[in-house]
Amino acid sequence: MTTPVLFVHGITEIGGAERELLRVLERLPRFGYRPVVVCGEWGPLIEELKRRSIDIRYAPMPPWRKFFSYPKRAPAVHALREIIAKERPLLVHVNDIWWVPQAIRAVADKVRRYNVDKVDLVMPVSQQIGQSLVAGGVHSERVRVLYSGLNLDAVPTQADPRDIRHRLGIPAEAQVLGTVANLFARKGYEVMLKAMPTLLTAFPQVHYVMVGTGDTEYESRLRALTQKLGLGRHVHFAGFHDSVYPFLAAMDVYVHPALMEGFGIAVLEAMAMRKPVVATTTGGLPEIVQDGQTGVLVPPGEPDALARAIVGLLQDSTRRVAMGGSGRSRVETLFTVEAMMDRLIAAYGLLLGKETSLPSSVSV
Repeated sequence: MTTPVLFVHGITEIGGAERELLRVLERLPRFGYRPVVVCGEWGPLIEELKRRSIDIRYAPMPPWRKFFSYPKRAPAVHALREIIAKERPLLVHVNDIWWVPQAIRAVADKVRRYNVDKVDLVMPVSQQIGQSLVAGGVHSERVRVLYSGLNLDAVPTQADPRDIRHRLGIPAEAQVLGTVANLFARKGYEVMLKAMPTLLTAFPQVHYVMVGTGDTEYESRLRALTQKLGLGRHVHFAGFHDSVYPFLAAMDVYVHPALMEGFGIAVLEAMAMRKPVVATTTGGLPEIVQDGQTGVLVPPGEPDALARAIVGLLQDSTRRVAMGGSGRSRVETLFTVEAMMDRLIAAYGLLLGKETSLPSSVSV
């Protein structure tokens, strides 16, 4: 008999967190768990869930702390409460902190703020977030870091970089930079665009590829900034793609200019493809990227620092290759889907009172 687990996830675009969620959902049945996902009614994630024959339930997911969503709270809680009553899950797995208030109110009434202090177990994706949770009042014994993990079997060992370059009209000899992330302001795309003029001075054929969709207003601002800076021939809005690996194969350096980032699954994917990484020091990124070994870390929001780091790597192919190899080894050692699932299933067992314990924390 399988154990029902209700997942609550409000974002239906597909970014790193959603790709990880799909990996988890596909593997849970082999451990005796039946996942049911509650999310919005449309979006790429819905199509992927259907394609994988994963049970879906629909409920409104308003952003909890936005003023305009206040009138939507009660109906959203009521809808989720009805789903919980019908499905009767033994576990409710809230996949993002933003939806915790709605889930808690659907289960019980006494809550405060984001209500993370009321849940039985919090599994942040980085030590940095875990420390913030403890500092904010969550009991440390309820916090266990769950690093994201990749299915390395799905990472191509041989990928032709020329295919994507040809499709985007990028010359074979050009230097290619890229970012894989939803188009949200916190991802820092505009910082990278502001770094491009400096990069073009050093490398006149450098190109930048953005892989993802998201906030249409933010995308419009990025497109306007691209034109203002005269970057139209060198910046490519590639949109959403099921597999990001062909795009990563085309890149010489992977750039992650995030202003805020809990973890950074796309960074793992780039490292798995043996790409050197330039990323910011925000959130959990320093737990993934070893500065000077698998990539270069720079302060968030600083185009000049970002440009200097990228130029340094583009000028040194030997260093790029060495960092790419070290990055792949780091993913193989610390960030596999097998390690992630072992820790998640142990956490489920602990909550359900089974004879199990959580693995010790991984040192990074």
